Amino acid sequence: MAELVLFPGQGAQYSGMAKDLYENNTDAKMVLDEIFSIVDFDLKTIMFEEDERLNQTQYTQPALFAHSLAVLKATGIKGDYCLGHSLGELPALVHAGVLSLKDGVKIVEKRGQLMSESEGGGMAAVIGMTYDDLKALCDELSTDDMSIAPANINAPDQIVISGDKALVESFQETAKERGARRVMPLNVSGAFHSHLMAPAKEEFKRFLETVEFKDAEIPVIQNVSAEPETDGGVIKAQLIEQITSPVRFVECVETARSLQVTDAVEVGPKKVLCGLVRKIDKEISTSNIGKINEVEEYKNV
Repeated sequence: MAELVLFPGQGAQYSGMAKDLYENNTDAKMVLDEIFSIVDFDLKTIMFEEDERLNQTQYTQPALFAHSLAVLKATGIKGDYCLGHSLGELPALVHAGVLSLKDGVKIVEKRGQLMSESEGGGMAAVIGMTYDDLKALCDELSTDDMSIAPANINAPDQIVISGDKALVESFQETAKERGARRVMPLNVSGAFHSHLMAPAKEEFKRFLETVEFKDAEIPVIQNVSAEPETDGGVIKAQLIEQITSPVRFVECVETARSLQVTDAVEVGPKKVLCGLVRKIDKEISTSNIGKINEVEEYKNV
């Protein structure tokens, strides 16, 4: 029996996130205040009030990072393994002791900024199409000049594609003929986890050159390898690679199961990852902790 700690990615944010934790838990307030003091913008207002900036990538990513770490501080959860979805890998690395909180904040701020600046691409969520059929259609539509590929393999029947906008649109036109139930364009600033993020990846790599990555105290199942990693150098290399590589979430959960994980707790807003885990493996028990009442329930068990 082992416990997996899950860290959500973009899309789980909501206005007022973590405000109840801040107002009712001194440990959560302490870590949130520290994060607010490090960033170069008013993250507190962005998270706690009705603020349209919350849905802009450069602010969304630090907000989700902060919420997850506030939950962890409020509950004292440790876990046997960590798994973050895309951006969620960063709070996972802080929790696992790979990064200091200050470095983690600076990295998430830089990552959000770089990803928000990417242009010229698109993403779409595809429901009800097998990975093999989806990949075959992506390969068929791609050319030497433009390409699309799976970006987030979230569940057996839920995959996000990413790449050149024209091809994402072509995919939408053809996918239903090939078995997709729905194809939904995503409102994102760029083609995340695709070849179009290569310039962002290079700048991210340069930024990380001076940051110390320690070996993990808790193994982190990384998106790139879908394997539990503890070596700080490997973790850093894969965090960089993740910018242009797919999030192999299905395989990550299958790896967790092979490591005898029986329980998964999602720390942060909403229950997106809990839902995906249940689609991948119904044997894993899931729970979410994101609000103060859920923190208190957890501590009273």
